[in-house]
Amino acid sequence: MISWDDPAVPHWDFPRSATGVGVLVEAGNTLGVEAGTILRGVGLRPAELANPDLLVAPAQELAAIRNLRAAAGDRPALAAEVGAAYRLTTFGILGYALLSSPTLRDVIAMTLRFIDLSYIFSTFGVESTGDRIVVRLGDATLPEDVREFLVDRDLFAIHSVLGDLVPGGLPFTEVTFAGGRSAETLAAYRERLGPAASSPDRGDGVTAVFDAVHLDRPLPQGSTAAVAVAEALCRDLAAARRTRGPVTSRVRVEITGRLSHGAAMSSVAAALGVSPRTLRRRLADEGTSYQRLLDDVRVELAERMLATGLLSVEDVAIRLGYAEASSFIHAFRRLTGTTPHQATVASRTRTSAAPRA
Repeated sequence: MISWDDPAVPHWDFPRSATGVGVLVEAGNTLGVEAGTILRGVGLRPAELANPDLLVAPAQELAAIRNLRAAAGDRPALAAEVGAAYRLTTFGILGYALLSSPTLRDVIAMTLRFIDLSYIFSTFGVESTGDRIVVRLGDATLPEDVREFLVDRDLFAIHSVLGDLVPGGLPFTEVTFAGGRSAETLAAYRERLGPAASSPDRGDGVTAVFDAVHLDRPLPQGSTAAVAVAEALCRDLAAARRTRGPVTSRVRVEITGRLSHGAAMSSVAAALGVSPRTLRRRLADEGTSYQRLLDDVRVELAERMLATGLLSVEDVAIRLGYAEASSFIHAFRRLTGTTPHQATVASRTRTSAAPRA
């Protein structure tokens, strides 16, 4: 009997990297859909999508998905086309952890442990039945208007990532798109998955099956040492996101996307559909305040930008929403006890002193 833990986060309402929206923009570009069309109402600019540290709320990615679907028109295989655009490199440090995993069994365990470092919307679960491994993607909690698209996209994203991990790809012996798919859509899916794909009228979600014999075959780039490092990095990144309450997490996401425009509390409250007074109360219930979160986000991003050595203090100040560099320097000193210049020098010293492989 094979068993895995349940996903560490059993829902899709978690902050995610803006890279996921970037994938949607790239997919749209191949279909002739402009980035501005996909990003309409999303609250992101194309240049921001290259920042893997920028977090977005699920609602922002859903808005981009709706825009892409509307602009793409009648494309039976759109979910498959978008899903195939997700590769191991799309997932950042999680992708590296999966690539370093010694076996497919380890890949599954890693995915479940850090599911919230991905872009999945479906409820993800894996179980064994005899010599079969069954991957289930549930859609019961997904928004109805994009439910079918999301669960199908997630399945094809998994299929694409497995193709990066397993030489020749991982053949599914059975794939069921429950709830019914059009004959045209199912035909397009079979071109990618093989004849095993079917679509009964009843049920929900998607089920994919593969032979358990693949579980413990060594993966070509698996490394015990590398996966240990990658898992530790995933753990740190996930912990930083999970230790905050749901309101705190969403506010941090909204602040991050609005910093260059000032990140006024009123605009963040409006984005969350509450009044500033209600937002203030909910943050207090979680033991924090809007100003504290704004300061924290500014310091974190400032330290990262300064450490690159590519931006001047003036550039960082503008990106963080300060009217002038002197205001940024004063705030940074107050919050960290050092100046931006001193922080930059210290970061460069640590980097130069680090051992080289």
